[in-house]
Amino acid sequence: MQSNLLTLIKEIKCQLTKEDVIRILSYIGYEFNRSGKFRLRAEESTPSASVTRDGNIKDFGSGWYGDIFALLHDYYDYSIVDAAKYVADCVGVDYE
Repeated sequence: MQSNLLTLIKEIKCQLTKEDVIRILSYIGYEFNRSGKFRLRAEESTPSASVTRDGNIKDFGSGWYGDIFALLHDYYDYSIVDAAKYVADCVGVDYE
């Protein structure tokens, strides 16, 4: 399973764009301002997180940095397997 998971994540990352990451984040409830920033943490008064050109996420308020898989794992308690399947479904990558 480990090898299959790594292959799936690699395949997803090859297809994943910044716009895909923003779309996924918007779908799960994050709101982006005009400059592309959003509140990663509910207690923030001003948005301090953004999606980088390569599709990673950086929260300047807390220093957190990672990809969409790590965000789903760290903030939503998804397993890495479930995070990979969720993102695969969002971008249309077959994993069965």
